[in-house]
Amino acid sequence: MKHQQQDAVIRHAGTVMSVTSVQTKVEIQAQTACAACHARAVCGASSGESRVITVRRPDDGSIRPGDEVNVIIRQGQGFKAVFIAYLIPLFILLVLLLTLPVFFENELVTGLGALGFVALYYLVLAQFRDRLNSGFVFTIEKR
Repeated sequence: MKHQQQDAVIRHAGTVMSVTSVQTKVEIQAQTACAACHARAVCGASSGESRVITVRRPDDGSIRPGDEVNVIIRQGQGFKAVFIAYLIPLFILLVLLLTLPVFFENELVTGLGALGFVALYYLVLAQFRDRLNSGFVFTIEKR
């Protein structure tokens, strides 16, 4: 008999803002545990601001605006998001800062070129936002 190990999950407490027939919007606040977390620098949840997460789910009537819920994402998806949003642009920036001086002597051109490519990367991400969002599955559970 095969034993499947369940992926670890990341949970954030939140409050339901709105519910439609196809999605639920949940406002999450930074958690007090975020202050001690080693990944707080790359996680958007520790900034002290509230964030609104859209969870695609049919409305079954069990969740209403104002309800306290947990927003859940598999840990592997969280790492994928950090990789796409932070590590790839960092890699692009470092590679370009090391290679562009071979082609341009002017440091200003090198720096602006590297930043321009990172900006282009984020513009491409914005263009494919819907496709990227479909790869991340959030679920919610009532607290």
